[in-house]
Amino acid sequence: MVFALALPALAAPAAPDKPLEFKGSQKTVMFPHAVHAKVECVTCHHQVDGKESFAKCGSSGCHDDLAGKQGEKSLYYVVHTKKELKHTNCIGCHSKVVEGKPELKKDLTACAKSKCHP
Repeated sequence: MVFALALPALAAPAAPDKPLEFKGSQKTVMFPHAVHAKVECVTCHHQVDGKESFAKCGSSGCHDDLAGKQGEKSLYYVVHTKKELKHTNCIGCHSKVVEGKPELKKDLTACAKSKCHP
């Protein structure tokens, strides 16, 4: 007789209904999960030590340097750098969208009065 052991799949937690406020070194950024629903969670919530992590970007031990602008500990850096990282970042993804839809450049990549920095 063969017994199958069914393990529940690890599922991503439910995305917040309201936009999250990222309070970094410069301006507060509003992040609406609903607008990004077509993007796989692991695109932004990259693996940590080979395991899925759904922690907030600025969580302790992650990108928790809220004052600095350099290095992978800096929240500002990992959101804005155009250098390739181990995971996709905000400006990288937004820049790719703008390549196909240049009319969205101000909304998606501007530092002021944009969708990210209202």
